[in-house]
Amino acid sequence: MDPDVRVAAIIPAFNEAGTVRGVVEVARSAACIDEVLVVDNASEDDTGRVAAAAGARVVHCARKGKGQAMRAGVEFTDAQIICFLDADLLNLTTDMVDRLVEPVRAGQAAMTMCLFDRGPEMNPVFLNVLPKLTGQRAMRRELFAALSPHDIKGYKVEAALNSLVEERGLPTEAFVGEGLWHRTKEEKMDNPVVGHTRKVAMLGTAVWSYISYAAVRPVREKLAGARGDRTSV
Repeated sequence: MDPDVRVAAIIPAFNEAGTVRGVVEVARSAACIDEVLVVDNASEDDTGRVAAAAGARVVHCARKGKGQAMRAGVEFTDAQIICFLDADLLNLTTDMVDRLVEPVRAGQAAMTMCLFDRGPEMNPVFLNVLPKLTGQRAMRRELFAALSPHDIKGYKVEAALNSLVEERGLPTEAFVGEGLWHRTKEEKMDNPVVGHTRKVAMLGTAVWSYISYAAVRPVREKLAGARGDRTSV
């Protein structure tokens, strides 16, 4: 473990003025975090102002899309380890943030993930059976940089990261954050039907990304093997 390795928390945010302060404050209090960046992704509310008042450096990204915002944050910092956090989180703790970062900093994992707490019956399903689609991730910046511009667009970025580490045979760790939840899209929208529709569209994008990766995986693995990067970030 290298104690001199710098860690940045990057928080993509679109219209999250109601919750971004709490996420920033927890990230700033985490022992492992050296800087906190909020990427204001063309918000129409006071997200940027609230984040700055909470002590974050605010990066403005006019091109809408979660992946685009994540990339803008990575490009704005030179930190060697990136910890991504969603801006709509509820009940986030410093222990969760530190638990995300430490395995990456220690070289035990190429990527770590923290999942929402869905209760004792569903947590094992989301942790051990279903694809881990979560915005709470830590990794070295080189791993994120290995994604193509196509992979980074919108919500497909999470599926792309999962597929990339699987493709390269890299170790990952995942855990459930006790009590961790978020404001749902239905809660954020004045029209719950529109919010539900957007959530379904987001999940559909992620599923399609997995299918696309599976279709081209043999070619990608052959190229990776030729480059000698199958087991490296």
